[in-house]
Amino acid sequence: MNIIGHNYFVANKKLIKNIFQITIPAVFDLLAQTLMMTFDMMMVASLGASAISSVGVGTAAMYALIPALIAVATGTTALLSRAFGADDKVDGKKAFAQSFFIAIPLGIFLTIIFLLFSEQIINLVGNAKDINLKDAILYQNMTVIGFPFLAISISTFYAFRAMGENKIPMIGNSLALILKILLNFLLIHFFKWGIFGAALSTTLTRFSQALFSLYLVFWSKKNWISLEKKDLKFNYFTAKRILKIGIPAAAEQLSLRIGMLIFEMMVISLGNLSYAAHKIASTAESFSYNLGFAFAFAASALVGQELGRGSSKKALKDGYICTIIAVLVMSSFGLLFFIMPHFLVSLFTKDEKVIELSTMALRIVSICQPFSGASLVLAGSLRGAGDTKSVLYITFLGIFLIRIPTTYLFLDVFNFGLAGAWIVMTIDLMIRSSLLFYVFKRGKWKYLQV
Repeated sequence: MNIIGHNYFVANKKLIKNIFQITIPAVFDLLAQTLMMTFDMMMVASLGASAISSVGVGTAAMYALIPALIAVATGTTALLSRAFGADDKVDGKKAFAQSFFIAIPLGIFLTIIFLLFSEQIINLVGNAKDINLKDAILYQNMTVIGFPFLAISISTFYAFRAMGENKIPMIGNSLALILKILLNFLLIHFFKWGIFGAALSTTLTRFSQALFSLYLVFWSKKNWISLEKKDLKFNYFTAKRILKIGIPAAAEQLSLRIGMLIFEMMVISLGNLSYAAHKIASTAESFSYNLGFAFAFAASALVGQELGRGSSKKALKDGYICTIIAVLVMSSFGLLFFIMPHFLVSLFTKDEKVIELSTMALRIVSICQPFSGASLVLAGSLRGAGDTKSVLYITFLGIFLIRIPTTYLFLDVFNFGLAGAWIVMTIDLMIRSSLLFYVFKRGKWKYLQV
């Protein structure tokens, strides 16, 4: 990073301040999302290790395909951030409107597929004998109904993030967190609906987020991207531009999630205790991951906006400084995971065997936190520039040529158990972050037309 000298941070106070103005609300936004998963896991964990595993299996396939909705939003982000940087409101609104025309039908299609093939999907994912697949099917079917609602909120929140206005998603997800906790308590513990209650609370929360999004878009007239009836016209050219960026992003996210699903299935095959420990360690680690993701949001918005203003040099600087800050922040969390993993894990469960396995996993993943931060932000920078193909190739290589084959080797040949899976995760992130840094530094993304 030859552009970063001794006085770089001092000379770029304004830029750093701008990054934190975007990132801090994003941190609270993602913290709300993380707490939503955390409290969900805590309340489900009170039902026992079997319930944790059932919910994990019930969400595994869905989490593999939710990024298809995010990919549409990624294409919109690249267009909208440039339009915002150029102060072209007409083009920005046109891009935003098309995201609804693509994302909502996609959400409905995914819901139908999951409902029609629910048993086949769960039987494919849940390949351990001691996991309750009936509860997993129940959880999946109930939560998948919320996909169309999720499509609306994802499209809306990503549009605001593209403009650097992360306060709106923060408010939306904070309200959703409060509602989720109340619904979980009511449906899981008061009515004692167990797994079904946890799933229903998720769907109702997603419905409320969709209503909040529709209010922002159609009833509130003060937002830069507020739409009116006349704006709701399908525009083939703009939709094509979104898909030009979104299809590689979808392929990248699909590769990542399918690869992660296969990885998850390998961990599931280790049995109920190992998988429960894996889910708890993943939930604890997500606090750090989401902080890195917040800086990725900032990088996407800032890089896209600077390219819209015609300043590729500033776009490069913005991407670098976001990466450096994310690495420092996530390294701090890595230290926390290494020093006090037992305390963090004990917040989720009192099962000593699960605590022992989860503690080991967190200590291993502490090593890869700086690499995770770099990979998240550099990938976000490239997506903001519209270079989703490079991210696709690197993700595919990392997941299918490194993570999955090496996991098989560590689990089935060397018999390293859960530790092997988390060691492989660290290796994968080290390699991917290095490749993403090379591509970003090379700078071909500066000349892309979106």
